[in-house]
Amino acid sequence: MGRLSSAFLLAAFAALSIAGCDSAGEPELPSSVNFDAAVVAADGALEDLQMMHGPGLGLPGIVFPPLPNENDCTASGGEFRCHPIERDGLTFTRSITYFDLNGDPIVDSEGNPLYDEATTDGIRYQISVAGDISREWWSASIDRQRDLTVTGLLNDNDEDVDNDDGVVAWVGSGTGDVERSRHMDGGELRVYRMVSSSTINDVVVPYPRTENGWPLSGTIERTVTITRTLPSGETETVQRDVTVNFDGGQFATVTVGDDTYTLDLSERGFGPGKMRDHRRRRFHP
Repeated sequence: MGRLSSAFLLAAFAALSIAGCDSAGEPELPSSVNFDAAVVAADGALEDLQMMHGPGLGLPGIVFPPLPNENDCTASGGEFRCHPIERDGLTFTRSITYFDLNGDPIVDSEGNPLYDEATTDGIRYQISVAGDISREWWSASIDRQRDLTVTGLLNDNDEDVDNDDGVVAWVGSGTGDVERSRHMDGGELRVYRMVSSSTINDVVVPYPRTENGWPLSGTIERTVTITRTLPSGETETVQRDVTVNFDGGQFATVTVGDDTYTLDLSERGFGPGKMRDHRRRRFHP
């Protein structure tokens, strides 16, 4: 995902259960495949959260800045289409549509798309992210597509939020192609291609966002097709379903088959090394 400005970065600890979950007829890859799938899916989920909270993506308010100026985004085909931006080796492309409380696109008298903070209740983003990333003990080439919609921007007083601020809810879908995913932790090099489809299911976050405004509820689900390249050059392919569950706390739960991991949403660094270190401390105190 690159190092985008956000409080959401990953640390995880290992499986509470290490049982394999290969489907009938699939090759029995080692249990590390679940861990590696969790690493890649969690990176994608945190990138999703970056989209929900990050700067420069057109959301109004204190945390969600207004639409960039005309030199960045122009009205075209009923939406704002923004010039690509580069950040930490990744290229972001965006198109943005604003909706009123009835779910209708906001337009001017000539039918051109319009941003009006006073009437904008929902925003649809279509975003692609592509480039190379490098972490501690993990590197990959990513190409991810997202179609995200947020609603509830006009609801600024919700009884479910302790500080009487509001909440917004996100739904959407996406696809991802992570190539040359090189996992080098544990003294073993494992190389994969991971192709995924994802669904964002009612991820509710405080609005305006606070420093510790963890997602209150919702899930991000990914179905990942994993092709591993063996040292011999042969390949093996399996499929995993990965779910990230939010419950309002600092820690989100990640499940891969029978294995369970935890994301610390307050962490300032990311990499499989942290997950492995936590695993060793858990099982070898």
